[in-house]
Amino acid sequence: MLDNDVIADMNNHYAPAGKDACWLHFTKASKTDLERLLQTMSVHPLAKQRLLCGTDVPMVDEYERCLFISLFTVRSQLQIMKTQMIATEKYIISYAEEENDPFIEHVKEKLLHHREHASHPGYVLYYFLDVSTRHFLQLIDDIADRIQLLEKQVFQTPFANEIGRSIYRWKIRIHELRQIAEAQEEMMKLLQHTKFPYIHEETNPYMQDVVGRFSRITAALDKFKETLSGIFDLQLSLKSDHMNVIMKTLTLVSVIFMPMTFIAGVYGMNFAAMPELKWKYGYVYALLLMATLGISVALYFKKKGWWGENDTKEK
Repeated sequence: MLDNDVIADMNNHYAPAGKDACWLHFTKASKTDLERLLQTMSVHPLAKQRLLCGTDVPMVDEYERCLFISLFTVRSQLQIMKTQMIATEKYIISYAEEENDPFIEHVKEKLLHHREHASHPGYVLYYFLDVSTRHFLQLIDDIADRIQLLEKQVFQTPFANEIGRSIYRWKIRIHELRQIAEAQEEMMKLLQHTKFPYIHEETNPYMQDVVGRFSRITAALDKFKETLSGIFDLQLSLKSDHMNVIMKTLTLVSVIFMPMTFIAGVYGMNFAAMPELKWKYGYVYALLLMATLGISVALYFKKKGWWGENDTKEK
């Protein structure tokens, strides 16, 4: 029970005292109790069904006597958690499958700390949105750290194939988060700008604040997608540069051996009138000539900066 003066916890059910709002939270373990409760309530059948079954995206729908809200939150492991709610003028019913959900516990702590805001369902909804936004922002910080780590790995081990696979997995996760965040931001804006009878006007500044903070989340996710694409392009560029260096080295080596091959071909011809073939020092002469030409070509490449220290400095 959540009251401005007296607070007592009974099986996660919070009941009103005086003029305070009522928040009843159910989990998978108490789903039977929730179904019995819904049978006694004059709530739209579609709202009841959505409360029990959930939705694929965050959303808000207004019915004749209640407001249905599907709220998504996240954990550091990129695990998506859903919380469905029905709000009326005097109470809020929420449902989440997991027991001891950190998100719900965080909302409870907020409400217990701000008992003066228990007088209207709009304030309770605000704390749900506020805690969800805080969890998203915390995840954004974690993702930023992991992307920064990926950037370091690209420079440390640019040829590791696992980096490319990690980038692909992260892009998929961020795309999924972006879809959820976009839908949730639209839902929050709808709660902010639409005059629902279950949301007090005094909560508008709070709603505006939480919408402003949540807009940073969608912007950050868009930036992450661009950053990951940049990291992937960087790795491809580093791999391409490395391949170019290998091909360049092989080309230079083959060019160095080209004059040697030419000399070997000339003196390998079987003509009778070739004085060098009968010369006593012909073999040594041929080897020295090959070595001289090879070294000369290598020194020329080095002078031009195509090979050796100058090439390294250019990089």
